[in-house]
Amino acid sequence: MTIYVLGIGANVNAQHQCRLMLHRLRQAFGEVWATELVTTRAVGIDAPDYVNGVVCFESDIETQALLKWCKALEVQLGRDRSQKLCAADIDLLLSVDRLEELTDEDIASQVREPWFRPLVVRLLRHVPQWLA
Repeated sequence: MTIYVLGIGANVNAQHQCRLMLHRLRQAFGEVWATELVTTRAVGIDAPDYVNGVVCFESDIETQALLKWCKALEVQLGRDRSQKLCAADIDLLLSVDRLEELTDEDIASQVREPWFRPLVVRLLRHVPQWLA
C-alpha cells in the first residue's frame, strides 16, 4: 500500500468545491485525512485567492491511475484550464511507502509548492499510526 498526499484547491466557490473534492476522495478511497483549508494568493496570474488544503490516504491504486482519476474529477467539478478561475485543482504532492523513515525536511523538500509544505508536514505527523 502507498500513502498518497494530494493538494486540493479552488478559487471559484472555493470552500464548497474543496469540501466536495474531499467528499469524492472519501467515496473513492475510504478513510482520508485532511488539513484545515487555508487561503493563499494566486501565484503567477492575476486571479482571485485560492483556498487550499492537503489530504492523505493509503491505497493500492497505481500512481498513473490516481492521476487520471484526479484530472477526471477536476473536469467533473467544472475545471476549465483555459480560464484563470479554477473550480477544482487536485495535485499529487507526495507518495511514500513508509513515513517513519522520513524527516520533516525530507517530506518538505519533496513538495514543490511552498504553501503546501507546512500543511503536508503537519498532516503526516498527526495522522493515525496506521500510516506510519
